[in-house]
Amino acid sequence: MSARNLQKLLRDKRVLVLCGAGGVGKTTTAAALGVAAARAGRRVLVLTIDPARRLAEAMGLPESGPEPTTVSPERLFANGPAGPGRLDVWMLDPGLVFEHMVHRLAPSPEAARTIVEHRMFRFLSELVAGVQEYAAAEALDAFLTDDRYELIVLDTPPSRHALDFLDAPGRLSRFLDDRVVSLFGPEESSRTGRLWQGAQALVGRVLDGVFGAGFTREMRGFVGAFGGLFAGIRLHTERLRQRLASPEAAFLLVTSPESAALREAAFFRDTLLERGLPFAGYVLNRSWAHDDALTHPEALLEHVGAADLHAEHGVAALSRLAASERTRAEAHRALLSRLTEQLPRDAVAVAAPDAGGDLEEFSGLVRMGEALAVE
Repeated sequence: MSARNLQKLLRDKRVLVLCGAGGVGKTTTAAALGVAAARAGRRVLVLTIDPARRLAEAMGLPESGPEPTTVSPERLFANGPAGPGRLDVWMLDPGLVFEHMVHRLAPSPEAARTIVEHRMFRFLSELVAGVQEYAAAEALDAFLTDDRYELIVLDTPPSRHALDFLDAPGRLSRFLDDRVVSLFGPEESSRTGRLWQGAQALVGRVLDGVFGAGFTREMRGFVGAFGGLFAGIRLHTERLRQRLASPEAAFLLVTSPESAALREAAFFRDTLLERGLPFAGYVLNRSWAHDDALTHPEALLEHVGAADLHAEHGVAALSRLAASERTRAEAHRALLSRLTEQLPRDAVAVAAPDAGGDLEEFSGLVRMGEALAVE
């Protein structure tokens, strides 16, 4: 399929979610697509998990920050006229995301301060499994509610469970509503009975003995305060599901030619289809599928003497290397063709070149974005 379809995604969608195994270049691909969309005139936010240091430096991204970082127009539109597009980048920080969530959902600023200033708050991310997935879900929902950006590109965690970010807010609610955690709920809870009250008292005595007097009371106060946010968490969980299942969203699977990465991509594809989410296709990263114009070193012999044995040996070595490269390019083109055959209607399979160290500079991201989203 033509890369023109990928360009259409960048032009028309509101949110683009990239999934894939670790080590396939998913974060770099997300950055390159964000660059391409911004250079094409859109206001773009790239939400990333943990970019490599050189990639972060190339995009001017600090290690952490409370707000997205804007890529300067001089960098975004280098060697060309500045356009109307804008590119912001933010590396997800679960602690900051949780704090933003509390301020957004709490009934008052005073209630929010009660939660975030509580010493138990800093342990919350350690208590809840899948904290990166939750941070991705919460941040995405918050920015979709804000009309600052026309396109949001989400780089999901490098895990087979990356799509769990759709369920993470619900897991948080269930965790805090679980019977074990509810041991710290109000003593006049609807679950009360003599046996349950006895269990609460026993747990309180044990934990106070381990962590110090007053620990149970402190924990009970925190769970009670946080429990007031449940309704808001559940509401935006459903809202996010609806948005990501709508025509304004698209999921791209990033893979490489390696068999393990392809198996992960197949898993993600099946999961998306089972969930009824809009699967937009594949990006075959680090690929030679586009290299259909490899040179033939034998032509060099026309420019050297027939008796030049050193040149003949050199050309023979180059010929073996070129044959290996042509074989690899043919295999990758066949792989891209197989991926295309697996696509639903209107999805796309696009090859991204193996750019190597070029992607350590912002100009490399520009070139990769142009290769993926060429007109």
